[in-house]
Amino acid sequence: MSKRILSLGFLLGLFWSTVAVVAQEQASKPTFKEGDTWQFNITRKAGSSYVSSTDFNEGMYELMISYGNVKLYTLEGGKKEELVINQEGPTQALLTLIGKSDQRPNLKFPLSVGQKWAYSFRQKPAGARRDIEYSVEVKVAGIEQVTTPAGTFNAYRLVADTTWGRQGHSTSTYFYSPETRSMVKRSGRNENTGGTVETELVKFTPGS
Repeated sequence: MSKRILSLGFLLGLFWSTVAVVAQEQASKPTFKEGDTWQFNITRKAGSSYVSSTDFNEGMYELMISYGNVKLYTLEGGKKEELVINQEGPTQALLTLIGKSDQRPNLKFPLSVGQKWAYSFRQKPAGARRDIEYSVEVKVAGIEQVTTPAGTFNAYRLVADTTWGRQGHSTSTYFYSPETRSMVKRSGRNENTGGTVETELVKFTPGS
């Protein structure tokens, strides 16, 4: 009888340990709270201008959940100005930071290591005469510890390859933290020009 109890206990322990491991390796779709607020800093680095599907302006940006919707703001010189969210362009790129862009699903839940998906969209870059189609392939490459000005987080590392036109190609590596319900860091490189852009979470304030 005691052996049967021990065997049952062993099996239950194995089951729950397996569940725990699976839970750690999957990130469910986040539930946002009223007032959730993120501040991101975006900087460009060496190389010529970074032109791709994830083109940003430099500076500080704030995203906030308000009545179930996302509000976008620029933060510059102590001033806070709201941005109009368009169906394409840089505002959509900003929404990807919390997985809120329908046009660019750079996050697909539940996230799990080894997961892959692809999507495409059309957009007219600045100065272009017509729309260009962008094709994106995303892979969840692993889980790593990442440190930003907002803190240290266990985050999923995702890699996105973007192609457009005949030779356009950029790669982006970004880290998603279930704790902040957002990306906490992203690095993008235009393989044609060598231009780079870096995005970091500076501050996260959970809502209620």
